Amino acid sequence: MRIRNLFATLCVAISAVLTLASVAEAAPTTVNVRIEGATETLFEGPVAVEPHAVKASSDTVQRPCDGINSLDPENTTPEPTPTAAAADAMTLADETFDGKWYPGFNDYFITRFGPDAEKGGKSWGILVNNTFTSVGGCQYQLDGGDEVLWVFNAFNSRPFLALFPTAANYTAGPRPLTATATLGEPFEVEVAAYADDQEGDPTEGSVRAGSTAFEGADVSPVTTGANGFEKVDTADPTTVETNAQGEASITFATPGWHRIKATVPGTGEEEAIRSNRLDVCVLGPGETGCGAPPAEDSVRVPPPTVEEGTGGEEPGGGGDEEAAGGGGEPPIGETPPVFTLPNGNGGGGSGSPTSASTAGASSTTPAPAAKAGPVRVSTPKLDRGKLTRGRLGVSWTVLRSGAAVRSWTIASQLVGVKKAPFVRRASGSTTTSASLRLPPGASYRLRLTIVDALGRASTVTIGKVTVPGRGGD
Repeated sequence: MRIRNLFATLCVAISAVLTLASVAEAAPTTVNVRIEGATETLFEGPVAVEPHAVKASSDTVQRPCDGINSLDPENTTPEPTPTAAAADAMTLADETFDGKWYPGFNDYFITRFGPDAEKGGKSWGILVNNTFTSVGGCQYQLDGGDEVLWVFNAFNSRPFLALFPTAANYTAGPRPLTATATLGEPFEVEVAAYADDQEGDPTEGSVRAGSTAFEGADVSPVTTGANGFEKVDTADPTTVETNAQGEASITFATPGWHRIKATVPGTGEEEAIRSNRLDVCVLGPGETGCGAPPAEDSVRVPPPTVEEGTGGEEPGGGGDEEAAGGGGEPPIGETPPVFTLPNGNGGGGSGSPTSASTAGASSTTPAPAAKAGPVRVSTPKLDRGKLTRGRLGVSWTVLRSGAAVRSWTIASQLVGVKKAPFVRRASGSTTTSASLRLPPGASYRLRLTIVDALGRASTVTIGKVTVPGRGGD
């Protein structure tokens, strides 16, 4: 068995339980989670994840799963992990996981996601940003915007497909979730393939680099079941096949939302790993939109439950799921990851404003905060164009102002230095971008903290950067 079979498939369990820590220290990080099962996609879409413990359905206690363990000494701050993200996804899908805990690795080896259990040598594998991780799912720490992919029978020499709208000119970042087409006119897509043997340290965010155009993929409609599972209908007569350049053209006959994916059908198992989903708004004559995008394209927040102690009773399962944010949909074809300030009603916070400067709000009068609603902010983008000179650009978008942003702060922490403090690098109020100066010859973890007008704070990890040893202006 190759080494990745041992490490990359170390996996998850059932109930995602969120750590009830300070909101400012453990705000959700938005990552895109996809779980490709034996015959269907079991989950797909952005999820707001926090560092927390997980527990397999056959286990008796919760297990730590935030990247902090002796095997990874460079990880000094709890962060979300692929296993925790997948556990959250299955909770949202009203499904469970199972796995075996290996104390020597401080990780789970997955045996089941939902209905698909490991059998006949077909096991689960994990990729982050198109690369098999060389450590287990509870050890690798995620950044905002990362693409997490769990695959059934991941080690059977099958290419991993990716589907893009041609007009997006995709090169890097979260893959487009939505696109726009015109009724009766060709809609161009392209399918790329990533090799099945890329293992190591994933890139900082998903990228097009390293993929090749894929000929012979079926781009087909997707049937979504009541349980949210997605089935690619390659028998549908509207299916089109990609050419030698990986391109295909679809002409939609009805307006509204259409859901498509790419795959390669086989006599038994599909001959490629299914692509990501693309939801296409097809505009009829005189139409300017299709209404709100499908709920799966919005950031979903897993229901929080109290974390149990070792040997404690298994927690209950969950409550109703809600898409994050609630209102104000992003533009079609541009659905950025978001993080949300707590609104006093669950779904992202501890249920009350932070103690620092509540700006008139009090614990006895929470109603104004709830009426104001949460601030929704896209995961910041990093501009590394001047990184060789020790300069880094950071920008973000306020998607919904809620009670209004009062202040923001960007801080950095040295990677690989035990108990390194976070150092403030920039701050402001109304601006939505910053230029940071970072000392050369080191790697840094960056985080953005935003405080709204009611004093409610939320923090998101926005990425890791390495500044070359040669500094200067």
